Amino acid sequence: MKPIYTLDNTTPAFQLNWSVSLFGRGPFPRSCDCLEQLRTATEADGVRILESRSTQSNVGQFLVSTRPRLAPSQIVRSLKGRWQYLIRSEHPKAFRRNYFIGSVGEANCRVLDAYVAKQTSKHPMADPDVQGRLESLQFHDTSVDPVQVVTSNYGQFVHGLHVVMETEAGWNEVRPSVLAGSRAVIIRAAAKHDWRLSRIGLLSNHIHVLLGAGVTESPAEIALSLMNNLAYAQGMKPAFRFSYYVGTFGPYDRNAVRRMGRR
Repeated sequence: MKPIYTLDNTTPAFQLNWSVSLFGRGPFPRSCDCLEQLRTATEADGVRILESRSTQSNVGQFLVSTRPRLAPSQIVRSLKGRWQYLIRSEHPKAFRRNYFIGSVGEANCRVLDAYVAKQTSKHPMADPDVQGRLESLQFHDTSVDPVQVVTSNYGQFVHGLHVVMETEAGWNEVRPSVLAGSRAVIIRAAAKHDWRLSRIGLLSNHIHVLLGAGVTESPAEIALSLMNNLAYAQGMKPAFRFSYYVGTFGPYDRNAVRRMGRR
């Protein structure tokens, strides 16, 4: 079945930040020697280096921002591949296979979870029956940690995402069957894709989703999958705007990550 929402017809709003650590077989060259070249090279891949540092001679650490089309594994590949090319003459095999990449947000996971949990009280409905219906349909799985460290074949990663979808024209959807169906569809989609779904903030005109995803899945891919699943549940109708918000979050916020890097 042809998807309604695609990379080409949707416009994302996003704030995607990642802390990346790469490990060398031996000491790396001084970072300042090729950092500007590396910045320029990775920018072409959609990876913007915001900060870099080296806590050990064979460890390179980066704080980066990216576009939604890039999966965490592609971010690592860009940084490692571009850096290897720049130092290839002196260090033809500079890197170990292992790496760490972790999602970072303006707020950490605890603050963000509390924010989504309060959405029904922040946006109350005038009808108490509708308000009660929405409150009863909120989803929170306390057994799930969306920002747990996961070990893949060659590295470790944290991939926490906050996805927000707004109804078309901002209308208020209050039909019980549609609201319950939307909740069920998100839960089924998460189970199908092995996303670690921790919370759904279901409101009449927008939906918040907090989840943990895989290292090879891009934020855009995940957001569009959710939107198309919701459209399918409503008879393949474009029930949501052709836009979405997606942001990263993790156990630490960006300021905490910066502070840890200065120690």
